[in-house]
Amino acid sequence: MAFKAFKLPRNQQFDYKPRFWEQEKEELEQRIKQFEGDEGSPEEMKERISLRFRKRAYVANGKYRSGQVAKSNKTLFMLIVLFTIMAMFFLDISMADIARMLN
Repeated sequence: MAFKAFKLPRNQQFDYKPRFWEQEKEELEQRIKQFEGDEGSPEEMKERISLRFRKRAYVANGKYRSGQVAKSNKTLFMLIVLFTIMAMFFLDISMADIARMLN
């Protein structure tokens, strides 16, 4: 019998079973289910409405994004112009006071 001073930990084992998710297949099943039966429960109705919103967001994503980028660029340009005018005004007043003090 061998006596060990330190007990070494064993490797931890996991019981992981990967799953495969087919998004297209799930969406197709939802669409088929939507057209087969009644309105269904409120939860199904909420899911159907959210699915439509997601689809519209993907379709209009390019137009929406380009509009937001243009709006952001306009705002940035206006801020730069505003800060430039404010800096010029401040420097003009400051330079006049400094010149007066030196004379």
